[in-house]
Amino acid sequence: MDPVTQGVFGSLWALPAARREQMRSAAVAGWLGGMAPDLDVLIRSSEDTLLAIEYHRHFTHSLTFIPIGSLAVALALWPFFRKRFSFGLLYLWCFLGYASHGLLDACTSYGTYLFWPFSDTRVAFNWISVVDPLYTVPLLILLGVGVWRKRHWAIAVAWGWMLVYMGLGAIQNQRAEQVLEEWADDQDIAVERAVAKPAFANLVLWRAMVDDGEQFHLIAIRNLPGSRNRVWSGGSVPRFDRQDFDPDSRLGHDLERFDHFSSEWLFRFPAYDSEDEWFVGDFRYAIDPASQRPLWGITFDPNDPDAPARYTTPRRVLEEEREAFFDRLLGREPSEY
Repeated sequence: MDPVTQGVFGSLWALPAARREQMRSAAVAGWLGGMAPDLDVLIRSSEDTLLAIEYHRHFTHSLTFIPIGSLAVALALWPFFRKRFSFGLLYLWCFLGYASHGLLDACTSYGTYLFWPFSDTRVAFNWISVVDPLYTVPLLILLGVGVWRKRHWAIAVAWGWMLVYMGLGAIQNQRAEQVLEEWADDQDIAVERAVAKPAFANLVLWRAMVDDGEQFHLIAIRNLPGSRNRVWSGGSVPRFDRQDFDPDSRLGHDLERFDHFSSEWLFRFPAYDSEDEWFVGDFRYAIDPASQRPLWGITFDPNDPDAPARYTTPRRVLEEEREAFFDRLLGREPSEY
């Protein structure tokens, strides 16, 4: 999730291990421990633009790396804490904060290498958006009250909000997946894979996709408890087959890497093609959950197998997409764009 949420989450995990007079120090250690795994963004190369996305949420986010990563954070903080606390206590706070990070990221739809090095599966429970102010803001307020006033009750309430909201996300995910399965059955679509993920910053609007082995089918679902579900069709696109390219070539290798990153939801989006290059996008993400326009993808020359593919985010958010998002969120019929 976003850095603020990760920091808040880390602090809230560390604070139960602190006495009242230790709460502010524990919050700082937990906050920094909770943010530390995202230092993997420093792993990048100007010559290999896929490296950054390949190693984001990678080994630094795995359960096995928690003892090592939290030790690094504790060692960095030790000069500032050594006169007040034992190293063991500081390490415990950093450990708890660090441990929270990968688990929280796994609750989103992006995908996290939670079980590396034993598995390269990108775990994604699809319970919450990567940014959700309704989740974060109450936690931030309660954390501030708890740390500033040194009140454990505020931390307990924050934990309650953490669990209740995430539980609601899990329930909403199941409801959206059920709607998706019923829709696919009504449309007589064979289902090889189906996934529903929350749209940006809410648990009401969902982007839902079906893979029938040859095409990807898309719908947006307004999934509000107590009201009738709304469904908008986003159409279908052919599935991109990277097997058409030599897997031993540089291009074939890059396509395999991006396919793994996208959990095999690749499709060609010709509107972004140039004269000499193709654009292949990640079907999982768009601002308007019923839109096929991807937020990111790769460009490459299909006639040059030795040239690398380049990761790119090709466009800004259009006002029409933003309006369609809010129209669907509020249950209105969006205008065409």
